Amino acid sequence: MTGAFRWTYTVGDFENGMAEFEWVDIPWFGSDLNMMIVTIDTGSIELSLNGNYHGLGLDVSLHFVDDLLPNRPVAIDLATSKFHVEQGISYQGSVIDGAVHHDPQLALTMSGTCTQPTFTIEGVTTQRPVALLYAFGTGSQVIPAGYPCAGTVLGLDASTRLGVTLQADAAGLAQLSTTVPPGACGRVYLQALDLSSCGLSPVLPLL
Repeated sequence: MTGAFRWTYTVGDFENGMAEFEWVDIPWFGSDLNMMIVTIDTGSIELSLNGNYHGLGLDVSLHFVDDLLPNRPVAIDLATSKFHVEQGISYQGSVIDGAVHHDPQLALTMSGTCTQPTFTIEGVTTQRPVALLYAFGTGSQVIPAGYPCAGTVLGLDASTRLGVTLQADAAGLAQLSTTVPPGACGRVYLQALDLSSCGLSPVLPLL
């Protein structure tokens, strides 16, 4: 079974978020999400048949070894995860391998005012550093040799500078509340760089 789901949550409240499959493909069954009842939480994924169909059945139960987090893979518990697919012929058994992997792209958001902002970076490698970069224009500046993540193509121009390095917490979250000179408003662009995975956030204008 393969697929991808999106987890939507409020910053600082990941465990109470909501998940929805963007796509899924189940052997012997197919990929029609309209035929499935899907339940996803931080500990498991459950899929069953939406309705009653002659000769057709679906019951997939995937349990995680650890709680799901936005910034690390989590293995499927092979001892408790099961599947049963009915498609004229019955296919059932235990899961022999698998994991849920996170999307490495960072999310950089800003709250507050331009001169007194709070920057929030999500999806950072757990308890690892993340750099908040700034520049006076967008572009495709390449990080030069001798620096962390050398060769990475930024979304900023050659004026790029390191603003600050932050440490992510156990949920992959880093925050910074600061004061910004009024003259920077509307003139500065920011981008977050995970110094472990070299993943980048989209560019954020300081407005």
